[in-house]
Amino acid sequence: MSAFEEQWNESKAILLLQRARKLVGGIEATGLRMPQSAREQCHACVVAAHDARDMTDYRSAVKAYEEAAREAYRKAKKGVKREEG
Repeated sequence: MSAFEEQWNESKAILLLQRARKLVGGIEATGLRMPQSAREQCHACVVAAHDARDMTDYRSAVKAYEEAAREAYRKAKKGVKREEG
């Protein structure tokens, strides 16, 4: 393991995923959803990193999941503003 790699920590992984789910759940509570293909891709990356017990990849995959939800929200908000304008 290099100096930049983090040792697998199941408890930390669970907390990261719970935090992400809370953020994504909050976005989805507004009625907005990320595209199913993006959701499936994010899920596959999180599962692969978990199975590989690679904390660095896991953090990246969870962050990508959060960002995909934020991006869906931003796109939806832009569409609403254009319709109002």
